[in-house]
Amino acid sequence: MSLSGYFSRLLEASGKKSVGSFFASWEFGKMLVDGNLAHNVLVRATGAGRLVGTDYNGNRYYENEAAPYGRRRWIVYKDKFDYNPTTIPPEWHGWLNYINDYNPTNTKFKEPIYQIEATMTKTGTQACYNPKGSWFNAKPRNWRKYESWAPTKSV
Repeated sequence: MSLSGYFSRLLEASGKKSVGSFFASWEFGKMLVDGNLAHNVLVRATGAGRLVGTDYNGNRYYENEAAPYGRRRWIVYKDKFDYNPTTIPPEWHGWLNYINDYNPTNTKFKEPIYQIEATMTKTGTQACYNPKGSWFNAKPRNWRKYESWAPTKSV
């Protein structure tokens, strides 16, 4: 593939209008640090494999039978530049890691009564849990760290 094909794919994936605006963006810096992101956007998004299915979070799953074992199956996340592996549902996790070989889109699983949908965790976001005393907890520190014990006197 030509260099202009790579740039057009980058602009399409990032939503930028020009190559200069892409190089000046946060997405470019993240792509330099994260090699998986660059590989998924530039190489794997070219149609190197067969689309197996899409989950309810919008992630797409691919397979390439000609590739060596262990590199045949991969995921292209819905949000390519701010992805989170916790959005992979359990059935697709099993397929990606060769735990099961059946296609999760064509298989009806028996759902356990305790199962909930796979959603992105709040870890690393603004909505994460911040304990009492944390710098990011907006509540004032009006509590004491240590309270001494004072025994009651018996009569």
